This record gives sequence, C-alpha cells and structure tokens, in this order.
Amino acid sequence: MRVARPIYDDDGRILLNTGVMLNQLYIAKLIEKRIPGIYVTIDETDNIPIPEIISQQTRVTAIKQVKDVFESVQVGKTFDIEPLNQSINSIIDEIVYNQNVLVNLSEIRTFDGYTFAHSVNVCVLSIVLGLKFELNELELKELALGAVLHDIGKLNISSYVLNKPGRLTKDEFSEVKKHPFQGWQILRNNPEIPLLSAHVAFQHHEQPNGQGYPRRLIDEQMYHYAKIVGVVDAYDAMTSVRPYRNAMQPSQALHLIRQLSGIQFSPAVADCFLKCVAPYPIGTRVLLNTREVGVVVDVNSTNRDRPIIRLLFRPDGKKYNKYQEIDLAKEDFLSIEKSLL
Repeated sequence: MRVARPIYDDDGRILLNTGVMLNQLYIAKLIEKRIPGIYVTIDETDNIPIPEIISQQTRVTAIKQVKDVFESVQVGKTFDIEPLNQSINSIIDEIVYNQNVLVNLSEIRTFDGYTFAHSVNVCVLSIVLGLKFELNELELKELALGAVLHDIGKLNISSYVLNKPGRLTKDEFSEVKKHPFQGWQILRNNPEIPLLSAHVAFQHHEQPNGQGYPRRLIDEQMYHYAKIVGVVDAYDAMTSVRPYRNAMQPSQALHLIRQLSGIQFSPAVADCFLKCVAPYPIGTRVLLNTREVGVVVDVNSTNRDRPIIRLLFRPDGKKYNKYQEIDLAKEDFLSIEKSLL
C-alpha cells in the first residue's frame, strides 16, 4: 500500500509523504509515534476524489498552533492567542466557501496523533453547526475558540490516566472530571479569551438531563456553544482510535447520538448534527443486503443513509471486471447492511 495523504507530526513536519510505499519499518515508526492510522491508496478506490471542507495546510497549521498554546500553558507561560485566531479565521472562511459540501468523516479526520488534531476536528465541526444555527461572525469566532481549546484543562491530568488502556478507577475518573473547571480557570484568566468561549471548556461535559459534570447543569442552564461542542466532542472521540478501544464507524456513532438525544445531548443540537454529517462517508467500504461489497463514491445530501455506491465484489467474493455505480436512493430493494473496516 502507498500513503494517500501526507502524515504530519504535531509541529507540521511531514513524516511520510503521498506516494511513499509502506514497509514494516515505517509502520513501526508510526506506531512508536502513536499515529493510530493513515490513509492508503488501494486499487479499487484510488481514483475516488474525496472533497475536503478545509485544506490540509490550514489544518496542519491549526494543529501546530493548538500545540503551541498547550505547551505554553503547561510550562506556566502566558500564551499569545492571535496566531490561533488567524487560523480560526481561515477555517471559518474555508468552511463558508465549502458549505455545500456534506461533511464526511474523511474531511475532518486526521491521523496525526489525537489531542491537538481532536481539538481542530471539534473546531471544524462546531463551526459547521454554528453556521446551521445562523450564528454571526463574532459568535462563530467565540464558538470556534472555545471549541479548539475545550480540552485545555486536560493538561493537569496525568498522561497515565489519559492514555490508560483499561477502565478507569473511581479516583482516576474523578481526576478526569476536574478538567472542565481547570480549563475554565486557564481560559478565563486570559483577557483575550471571551467569557463565552471559556464557558465551552467549563460546560462541554454537562448533559441536558443534569447527569453531566462538573456542575450537573440541566439543559436550560447550559450555553448554546457548549451544547454544540458537547455533541461534536463526543462524536469525534467515538470515531477516533483510543488506547482503550477501537474507533466506531460514523454510522454507529450517529446512531448512538440519536439514541442519546435529550439524555446526553441537546435534542436541537443532536438533530442538527445528524443532518450535517454523512453516516457513510466517501471512501467507506460497505456490505449490501445482496452480499455485494462496494465503496461510497458520493453522498446524497437529501438522503444521507442511501449514498451512491461503486460495486467492487460480487456476492461470491469475486471482483467485478467492470465497476458499476448505483444510487441507493433510486434502488428501493438495495440497502447497506454495515460498513467494512
């Protein structure tokens, strides 16, 4: 397999570039650097164009700037928010320009580590939802800044607890539950951070049913920005590889968000999110009810559960000599049984 997209470290340096042939040494080095996965080119899907809602350069720059802010806080320094604000402006501009693109997992997913990339992923999807809720420019920037720094309180949690592969003890979970308040303290002490942005860090683990933390707020007590980031944060965590579990498929994560609407997530925000994100992103391999295997080549914006599929393998497992594409929205007898890893 060949690398399909460049792989960067947290400082924006390329580890492996597009087109590089993978070998065991490269794979071992990526695992050593805790890169959980990469995009590869395989013969059946290498000519499928996957749209991006923000450019890779914008994403890489933002990841580096989040890392710089976290590192400054970690050593007790004040941090300059202006470079991060410039990245947020670029992200907003690109998302506004690409609003007609239905969000695919591949458009926000990055495999360049977790913490800083997760922050940028949450920022991107929060902006998408903010636009759907018709936030103005100032509100979008407040939301985006709170989203990209929502987990800054985790700097005070031991890396052992954050990366523990097994179930957390009661004391360890109590330590994790402190990070929203600690994040709030860090952000509110910086005069350049709007108060509503700081509240995103404080409230993103609250739940409308009053069972969240740290203050067990109910829906009416939560700020709208925090409700948005709460849904997006959970989705990105669910669809990411973590030390203690494998990643969920987007369709599985969206199903869970639908089930938890009104319990863990604001119903209005959950409903909006479900309308924005494709359950079967472009490039996803799927098994059909006919036992054929295909790959998603496009998403129907009005019927996201029934994308356009390129058939690859027959029911008996043999490859089709000539690929054909079918629109599931027009084929009532066909359906997707599951995504394939």
